[in-house]
Amino acid sequence: MKHKRWVYVGLLAAVTLLVLGIGGLPAQAKTTNKTVTFGQLTNKNTHRLAAIRQAARQQILKQTHAKSSKVAAVYRVKLPKHMTKKATLTPQGLRMNLLANSFKVKQITIPYSQLKGKILNRYLPKANRTKAVKTNKMVALTFDDGPDKTLTPRLLKTLKKYKVHATFFETGQNVSRYPQVTRAVLAGGNEVGNHSWNHPNFNSIGTAKTVSQVTRTNRAIYQATGTLPQYVRPPYGNITAAEGRSIEQPIVRWSVDSRDWAYLNKNKDINEVMKDTRGGDIILMHDIHSQSVAAVPTIIKRLKAKGYKLVTVSQLLNNQALPGLQYFGVHDYRTAGK
Repeated sequence: MKHKRWVYVGLLAAVTLLVLGIGGLPAQAKTTNKTVTFGQLTNKNTHRLAAIRQAARQQILKQTHAKSSKVAAVYRVKLPKHMTKKATLTPQGLRMNLLANSFKVKQITIPYSQLKGKILNRYLPKANRTKAVKTNKMVALTFDDGPDKTLTPRLLKTLKKYKVHATFFETGQNVSRYPQVTRAVLAGGNEVGNHSWNHPNFNSIGTAKTVSQVTRTNRAIYQATGTLPQYVRPPYGNITAAEGRSIEQPIVRWSVDSRDWAYLNKNKDINEVMKDTRGGDIILMHDIHSQSVAAVPTIIKRLKAKGYKLVTVSQLLNNQALPGLQYFGVHDYRTAGK
């Protein structure tokens, strides 16, 4: 009898622990949903709402396992533009209902990890909220016009050796030629951005052709990597306000111009970067010139010696860059076209 009584007590204790969710057995997670307006999620900020649309396009492509031929179509899906429209906060992410579309998708759920910096912190799980970042000793190396079949892999080896990451703004025509190099850029922990299809001056070709240049390059990057690029860098830094609104991706400019394309001289490239770089800067270089790539190891070593941490654009901007705005550095951003 005594033995049976202790078995009973043990079973009762186990059941109690299970119900309470303690003793190593997790309790049932809460599954309550909350309906919110896009005005609440964004504090009625149109740039944040555009960022949600950008994340939604990525999710539509991912959810439907879409081929690259569908990239242009995703920009034709009607997505919320009014702050009074509603969505649902769920344990998995932000759930949105869609109007009839060519993807035949009625509903998507955007993971919270893709909404960091896009919606207000209070609507995000703690793990996905942005936190204050000290940027006075952070800089971002960026490289334009690649990928190059030979030079970009060489540069990637340098970045890996010194344990730093960079952001590559690539042209669509080069991505199409060397998709394996673009994949290697991402595999190394770096970022890939959109630098147009074949490097025209956006101000000279008009909004419709600019959008086509960007979309075509987004398609090439998606075909190579399975993901859309977050940022656009306009060739020559030229973009109108109308183009910025139509593209609906953050515009990334620069605050330090190495002028490596003009010098084609390793030592001049090094000196130009070192004399101008301060904390929070975005440095412009190119990975299509051998002299530029040769200058990078010394630039990295000297910046590190000054206490700088070399990061991606997303890290420098704390994942808070928004469509319709252009960013020159941490504390310098303005409406596209200004």
